[in-house]
Amino acid sequence: MPRRIVSGLDSKGESAIVIDEEMQFSSGFSSGNVLAWMTENAPADNEAFPQPGVVFDFNLIHSAASTFNLARMPPGSRSEMHATNTIDYITMISGEITFGVETGSVTLSPGDLLIDRGIIHSWRNDGIEDAVFSVVTMPAFAVGSGRTM
Repeated sequence: MPRRIVSGLDSKGESAIVIDEEMQFSSGFSSGNVLAWMTENAPADNEAFPQPGVVFDFNLIHSAASTFNLARMPPGSRSEMHATNTIDYITMISGEITFGVETGSVTLSPGDLLIDRGIIHSWRNDGIEDAVFSVVTMPAFAVGSGRTM
């Protein structure tokens, strides 16, 4: 079963993993779907299309835009600790990646889902193969100290 991993702030206000649980498929009509997380609203114009040739840029995630990305992180890659004013929905496709927070870390494997709620975090690939994952980002109000990049 895939896991649902949610970041947030602990009782001391430090970034932490606040939920790490196995997700269960329900029975019935929509048994193939599991809702990992939702927000109350996100007004989007479904008539609009992105401009051709738009490439990922961190400035894009700090605009009013939502983004849906396929990311690849080679073995040995790592990021610095950082935070964004976004909510990010990550789905691991292949390989493994470690998501670090101020209070520890968790390793994501294929099929795992991570909801990163704008806290201070880092990424690293300690494995021997590329880590491939999809990421949906949406603007969000700052949590904790807010954006660092």
